[in-house]
Amino acid sequence: MTISKKDTNTLLEPTYRFVQECLSSVPVIILGSGHSAAFGIPGMEKLTQYLRTEVPKDIKDDDRSTWNKFEEAIKVLPLEDALHKVPLGPFLTNLVIRKTWEYITPADRQLLAQVVENPSMLPLSRLYDYLFHSTHKRLSIVTTNYDRLAEYAADVAGYAWASGFGYGYIGYRYNINQRLSVFLNQVQTRMVEIWKVHGSVDWFRALNGSLFSLPSVTSPQEGFTPVIVTPGIDKYRRTHEEPFRTIITGADHAIDSGNSFFCIGYGFNDEHIQPKLLEKCCRQEKSIVVLAKQLTNSAKKVLLDGRCKRFVAFEEVGNGTRLFTPDYQEGLVLEGLNLWSLGELLEKAL
Repeated sequence: MTISKKDTNTLLEPTYRFVQECLSSVPVIILGSGHSAAFGIPGMEKLTQYLRTEVPKDIKDDDRSTWNKFEEAIKVLPLEDALHKVPLGPFLTNLVIRKTWEYITPADRQLLAQVVENPSMLPLSRLYDYLFHSTHKRLSIVTTNYDRLAEYAADVAGYAWASGFGYGYIGYRYNINQRLSVFLNQVQTRMVEIWKVHGSVDWFRALNGSLFSLPSVTSPQEGFTPVIVTPGIDKYRRTHEEPFRTIITGADHAIDSGNSFFCIGYGFNDEHIQPKLLEKCCRQEKSIVVLAKQLTNSAKKVLLDGRCKRFVAFEEVGNGTRLFTPDYQEGLVLEGLNLWSLGELLEKAL
């Protein structure tokens, strides 16, 4: 259903008011790969094609048949479903992790170069600024992304950030129960807490099991492996290891404490975030705002099955936006408005 500009303005008043109310309670921000994709970080589809091209170049003969089975599965299934159907052994799993790191890291560093040249390019920085115009000293970000866009946005906005490791070229893990704090002129600075439930491109594990954040590393040195969790059945085992067990506990606590939620490019497909988010938004009726280039089937199932009572969702359609609310579950098309984009939504709603 498409509505006129006059009706659009009437409809958007309560919609913008809902967004403002959600933000006024300083929501937990859920960042998915859809947000990073807008800034050049490869999404799942591109990653799948890269793995299919690059992994076979380094496969051992013993693993060839397993990979061939995976190739057959990936022709008809998404990457994660294919990896569930055809579990990879230790060698192939580690190879997929390394290839994933090799693909994402250059894009992450290219993004950093672009941000340095154009600091205003990240609307997430503006969102941080808006949310910190309050008495709150901390924001919580929960993300499945490996890239450091959330960290770059905090740097640009002038806020400290924490992701489970200390500052410096060699970042050691700290006790998250004590919470990292930074002081300037004896005044505690505002902190963006970033819970990266699937790891980060700058996290590495040494042969002795020690964990480090090495932000300047462009290629893992001998004996160090990237600490990221890739899709597939092995994800469940690895997330019971450190640092993921502690990070997920922190993310759970952030969601449990959330008064509202602001989801950007998140597909509602992750079992580490999904149960808590569903409980908060469906059973406890917390407000949620969702922005997506295209809402996934999982997102629509969560939002549009009648259980979620307080939500607004935006997705791209043509040269405009399709808006979903509890009253408009089939969606309304708003021509000429890109409210699915964080930058334009902030511009229009705030």
